[in-house]
Amino acid sequence: MRKRSTLLVALAVAAATAIAASVAVAGPIGSPVASSDGNSQAYGALITPKKLGKKTFTPAALEVTTHLTTSAASGVPVPTTHVQIDFDKGTQIFTKGVPTCNASKLQSTSTEVAIQACKSAVIGSGKAHALLAVGGKIYDVDQTVTAFNGVPQGGKPVILLHTYGTTPVQTTLVLTGKVTNLNKEGFGPRLDVEVPLIAGGTGVLTDFQVKVKKDYKYKGKPVSYISAKCPSSHKLKTRSVFTFLDGQSSDPVFTQSCTQNPKK
Repeated sequence: MRKRSTLLVALAVAAATAIAASVAVAGPIGSPVASSDGNSQAYGALITPKKLGKKTFTPAALEVTTHLTTSAASGVPVPTTHVQIDFDKGTQIFTKGVPTCNASKLQSTSTEVAIQACKSAVIGSGKAHALLAVGGKIYDVDQTVTAFNGVPQGGKPVILLHTYGTTPVQTTLVLTGKVTNLNKEGFGPRLDVEVPLIAGGTGVLTDFQVKVKKDYKYKGKPVSYISAKCPSSHKLKTRSVFTFLDGQSSDPVFTQSCTQNPKK
């Protein structure tokens, strides 16, 4: 009886771990691309609605989802330190008139405190999942993600991604993403995100999902933080480069279909 009980507990723990690891991935995601260090990275960048203007930009939401795995025996991937994503030229990011938040107000804070400090600058939300090594054990850490419009750097828009988890210890990360305009090779906005190390590199973000959407008025006219239009190809493409702590990288791509709305 004791052996059976032990087996049931072990199965329950394994099931709970599998569920926790899979919960964080919520949006559509592309095929993973492996790097030489054993990491395998996949991501998705979904624009909604799928029915967009042909020539004019339509207010939209942008959902970015990432998923990192490894073939290493430890089961823990090499941490990501930098992410670069190029979005289709049919995508537009407009930040004028949106209140900003200084990253210093978000450091070492819970989700509740962060939102209280910069409520007017919130532009989205999501969730994340991390693996954290503590005392020789690997723990699953679920985190809440909140996106804020940051203070521009060099005149360029900044997106702050605040993540917060409490188990087994309180963990707060603030990812800083700078937006520039690539404007070539069929791509428009480029997002460069610096990813801070968790516990000096003993922790790693394996899953990350955030949906950015904010409709508001600027100079009396309705505008949107994210907007997009559907090209003649009926495809919106993105490409990326994920750089890891050991210097290796992975470059997955993602393409979604869209339809053209004939109305202006």
